[in-house]
Amino acid sequence: MIRMICVRHGETEWNRAHRLQGQSEVALAPSGIEQAKAAGLYIRSQNPAAGYVSPLKRTHATFAAFELGFAPIERPGLIEQNLGDWEGMQTADAKSRYAELYKSWKKGEGTPPQGEDPAAVVERMRSTFFDVVRSAADLEPTPSVDTDYDLRTVVLVSHGTSTKALLEGLGLIDRSHVISLTAAAISVIDVPLHGGPLSSSLPQGGAQIEGGPEAEAEVIRSMTDQQIADYAKLRMYNLSPEVLAAARG
Repeated sequence: MIRMICVRHGETEWNRAHRLQGQSEVALAPSGIEQAKAAGLYIRSQNPAAGYVSPLKRTHATFAAFELGFAPIERPGLIEQNLGDWEGMQTADAKSRYAELYKSWKKGEGTPPQGEDPAAVVERMRSTFFDVVRSAADLEPTPSVDTDYDLRTVVLVSHGTSTKALLEGLGLIDRSHVISLTAAAISVIDVPLHGGPLSSSLPQGGAQIEGGPEAEAEVIRSMTDQQIADYAKLRMYNLSPEVLAAARG
């Protein structure tokens, strides 16, 4: 099985000032670095073997704070939605001046003035996700603390709107019925290698493929986009790093 740990970047100075940032380059605030360090507690426990980030520096800085001992790969498709004229605007101003459009945008439907079409965000996020899943064929399975079998585990550090676009594009959430992702929040997608049953009472949870890791790798390489989308299961949504920090304390 493949485990994709999807993380929103840590809090930035614009997040703290309630400004919309989109694809603008904004550094992590000190609080964002601490959030990323807290998220790293969970991420390190999962023994990931690869990581991917968007081109924006705040995702690179977030990944660095996980202290995983390897560098991430940058993927342009993981970048945040371009918010056009809204970038840098106070959130309250956008809600006031573009009341109906803002509500529609939060549902993943409306396009900010001069911004990126939400459907385009879904498409590039899905495409990147499918490519990353198939690239997991080249990874060594590693132990996980919450399964009795090894997983091919990958970390994706992206952004709030783009991550929700991915989850909705995979049919895992309805954006109109979930809260926004908090800074450095963790969401986990498990991708079994078949569409059969998964259960804690089955050997290896029902996730095994006969023939061992090499046979698994061949199955992963051959999976179609539709199979990946059909098999994907949301294991966890929006785990706040503050919860992890409190547990450590």
